[in-house]
Amino acid sequence: MKYGPVIFALALAVLAFVLLVPPWISPANVGTTQIGPDASAMGLYIDERESAKPAVQPEFMLASLETSSGGQGGYTNLQVLNGEAPAEIDRTMRALTAWVAPEQGCGFCHGGQSGPNANWAADYPRKEVARQMLRMVRDVNSRWTNHVGSQGVTCFSCHQGKNVPEYKWFITPKPTPPLGGMAGKPQEWHTKATTIRDFFPSTPEELYLLKGEPAKLVQARQPLVGGPVPQNHNLEAGENVYILMMQMSQGIGVNCTFCHQSRALFDWSQSPPNRLNGYSGIKMTLDLNQRVFSQLGPIASTEAKGQLGDPAKINCASCHNQHQKPAGGMTTTYYPALVGPAVPAPANPVAAANPGIWQLARHPRVGPVQEARR
Repeated sequence: MKYGPVIFALALAVLAFVLLVPPWISPANVGTTQIGPDASAMGLYIDERESAKPAVQPEFMLASLETSSGGQGGYTNLQVLNGEAPAEIDRTMRALTAWVAPEQGCGFCHGGQSGPNANWAADYPRKEVARQMLRMVRDVNSRWTNHVGSQGVTCFSCHQGKNVPEYKWFITPKPTPPLGGMAGKPQEWHTKATTIRDFFPSTPEELYLLKGEPAKLVQARQPLVGGPVPQNHNLEAGENVYILMMQMSQGIGVNCTFCHQSRALFDWSQSPPNRLNGYSGIKMTLDLNQRVFSQLGPIASTEAKGQLGDPAKINCASCHNQHQKPAGGMTTTYYPALVGPAVPAPANPVAAANPGIWQLARHPRVGPVQEARR
């Protein structure tokens, strides 16, 4: 009997641990795949808790690929899909509805309308947001193919059946002292987060994925312990880049060695090819946040705005959803209305600045190889 209270206390402690401790610090079943030479510590780690298969994109049968000759098949107020065949517009609208608003249906963007008497040509804020998103998808699939490859992207890549994508970020209010970050500066750590990704502040994303500041003064070439801080190193910049890298790793479901050489993280010549694709992805994300998402404030819905009223912005997780390759795309079914007019190489600034690096200069066409594309 004397052990009863002890056993009860232990059981209560275990229950409290299970209920109160965030899942991201619980033991994980991690598998390792070697991606480098022996004894190089180049292993790709897969946490089985986050290794679920990507979502499956609903597909729609191919419609006529013939473009209309300016008549637009009875459609009016077309501003993005001008020139597409009426059947292809119908097909694209059905796909967008299934990918973004499967429960609300067409009325989600068309002011709640439905039925044969609906005025589909009328304008609404969500419809204008949809136009901007269509322009962005078409732009990515015609200009940023050095990153998205022939798979390309669709609305499903980010939305996956949700009105607003799950992974996004906002500018957060800056805290006042005495709160401090790892480098002794204020950081808006999200202490109520239930995942590592949500715990990190958004300052690095604001710096590098919105303002476009260069990541500099980060990699020291000598130990920092026991001596003065080298002039080519800045602890605050190091912290911000570290947080951004952790966000990227979480966002695509990999660890550092997926893109970096374990013994020389800074050295491009020793890095795996994935680092080049990551670099083009960072530049693409910066471009989209600056040109598209940051401009949506006047028409964005409440659920797509942050505490400061800024519109939602994207990062790696927005498309990848913790997988190396995003869901969706056009590897099996081609949607011509989601690909903008052909752009000659070099199609974007990254390709133009690196003509001698194939992975950055490449310009594949989006869609299945066997598909007859315009």
